[in-house]
Order: sequence, then C-alpha cells, then structure tokens
Amino acid sequence: MAGLVLSKPASQCYSEKKLTQLLADAELSATRDWDRNFITDMQSRYKSYGMGMHISTLQKHHLERIADFTTNERARNGTTD
Repeated sequence: MAGLVLSKPASQCYSEKKLTQLLADAELSATRDWDRNFITDMQSRYKSYGMGMHISTLQKHHLERIADFTTNERARNGTTD
C-alpha cells in the first residue's frame, strides 16, 4: 500500500526564483506574530537546505496566503519585481 506523501522538496513545488520571491513577499506582508515566526522559520530552512528543503501542503498554503497580499498589490500596480 502506497503511503501518503505529506511533503516534498521545494524544487518540486516552485522554481528557485518563485520561492525566493514568495519568501520576500511574505516577509513584507506578514503582520501577525504567527505569520512572522512562520516566515522566519521558512527563510532559515531555505538558507540551510536550499531547494532541497521539504514543504508540506499546509506550509505551501500558508506561504502563499501570507505572500498573497504583496502579490495582489503588484498586480494592481502593474509591476512584477
């Protein structure tokens, strides 16, 4: 019986450019203590393991949720960097 995959390497979820952009956007957007702590932990793991760090489905959801505010602001302003 095949097991449920709970996490996978970041390289299977994102390109390196996309992940670094998400982490940067999330750092700017994090307003709650929990969000800031989560992003700090994700950045620390990225520095240690790079694209080999594992990301769970829930971590992916939270990263994208926190980064979403900045991404939406960029879309409204017509900028991409």
